[in-house]
Amino acid sequence: MRSRDVTDEIDIHESAFAHKPWFAEEPSEALVAEIKAFVKQTGTPYLWRGHTHTKPEKGALIRYKGEFDLPAAHAGRNHRHLWSPCPCCKPRSPWFYKDGKIAWFPEEKLIRLIGPDCFKAINAEGHKEAEELFRAEEERKNTERYLLKHIVLVPEIIQAAIDNLPIIRDIDRLQTILSRNMPKLIGFDLWQHIRTDGALKIEVTRTEQRVDRSGNQSEVTVQDFERYGSIAGGTMLKPNASPIEPRVEKQIDMLKTINFGEAYVTRMDQDERKATVKKFRAVRVLADLFAEAEEMRRFLSPMSLGSLNGWGKLENAPARLNIALMPDHTQLLIGKTKESAQAIPFRPTFFDRLHVMPNVAKTIKEG
Repeated sequence: MRSRDVTDEIDIHESAFAHKPWFAEEPSEALVAEIKAFVKQTGTPYLWRGHTHTKPEKGALIRYKGEFDLPAAHAGRNHRHLWSPCPCCKPRSPWFYKDGKIAWFPEEKLIRLIGPDCFKAINAEGHKEAEELFRAEEERKNTERYLLKHIVLVPEIIQAAIDNLPIIRDIDRLQTILSRNMPKLIGFDLWQHIRTDGALKIEVTRTEQRVDRSGNQSEVTVQDFERYGSIAGGTMLKPNASPIEPRVEKQIDMLKTINFGEAYVTRMDQDERKATVKKFRAVRVLADLFAEAEEMRRFLSPMSLGSLNGWGKLENAPARLNIALMPDHTQLLIGKTKESAQAIPFRPTFFDRLHVMPNVAKTIKEG
């Protein structure tokens, strides 16, 4: 069978042109869902049972209640012969395949499934007003839907963050102790050594050939550093680092202001809902803070400790270093050598498992 050319007329059953004044009331979400499901299944919006395939009058009152795309089998230029016609401008010709509009005409009590901007040519002001009202209503619905989905998680999020505070407090405590005392204990500023690229380095001596302005060549000895290996959690040594605990508490306090149930969401106006959605950023901030803490305590992971001790024993390392965590996790020993190492009191809760934040959508559309 020959594919219909884009100039061919679509054979539309006369029933599509019959007026169907069945929609005196605003279309419900269930009816909009029915229309979208029909279009997705068939790719022929003009054959939906309630569609009136006639051109609206110029002064017709229009309200947009939803948008739709044709299914993939009808989309794109390769399927142009399967595009939908539009009762506003191209009633019998393939015209559009995406961003179609479910248009309700309350005065006529009709629904027409039309092209994206097709009514604009009939009534530009009416189209603009309907578009603005539709976008505002979509935003309202999406905001409410987002809040109803996520507001129930707030108590769990707050409790998880509170439960993490003792661990965060221990991480902050050890960070303060190590950043202040490690340079004294090993006689070397390890933070300045690793801060740029997070890598341990060893001193190397190499020769270079130099040529002066007269063209004379000479050999010179150069002292340099060579990469030994990366070290995780180096920010544990950063001086004057911002403690994590007060930053966590700040986000908890913010979440406490939206610790209310679903019933309250339904009573809020749109401005209140939008302000509440913004406060959900606290969940992502908390997740980032706990990731920061998790990375910081990797400084005392077996791999990091092994790298530090291996580096500290090398003859060409810029400093001697011996660091060890006692098996019972009550002391951290640090010094130039094992014999000179000093004990730092250590709380085993430092390694307790941090609670993971529940998954909260970043945007209203994702939610």
